[in-house]
Amino acid sequence: MSALLLLQGAMTAVIFNFTSLGTALASPSTPNSLGTVFAVVSKGPTSTIEITLHPTAPFDSVKVEAGSGVATLTPPCAFSRVATGGNYVCRVNVTQAAQDASLSLNVIGQRIADPAKPPIVEISHFTISNDSFVEPAATKPRTMGPAMTHKPDTSTR
Repeated sequence: MSALLLLQGAMTAVIFNFTSLGTALASPSTPNSLGTVFAVVSKGPTSTIEITLHPTAPFDSVKVEAGSGVATLTPPCAFSRVATGGNYVCRVNVTQAAQDASLSLNVIGQRIADPAKPPIVEISHFTISNDSFVEPAATKPRTMGPAMTHKPDTSTR
């Protein structure tokens, strides 16, 4: 009986450790060294988004790029030599592509920690829905012809 309890205890520990490991791998931490904060100033066919950076690490360059669903992005927004603890703000006007349900903005920061290694890149994403998007009507599913039936081979050879 004590061997059975010992085995059950060992299995519980293995399952717990496996579950803990799975949780750690399934939800990695997301760095935000850029300290990116997005705020919707106005929303409509053309929306105004304010992007604030409070970096906790220095970056050689930071730029805002249009992601999916963006027809236009004005004015361009970019910073160079972004310092730790600084405060950087820009406002952009984004026009949504009518055929997309949402749009996304990407803030891309790049820094070179070691010239012998590739640069470190950090990306922050922001998505806003397109309220005027109309989902296409569902199409009627195609129906197949008459059901196929299997006829056994009755021929003699």
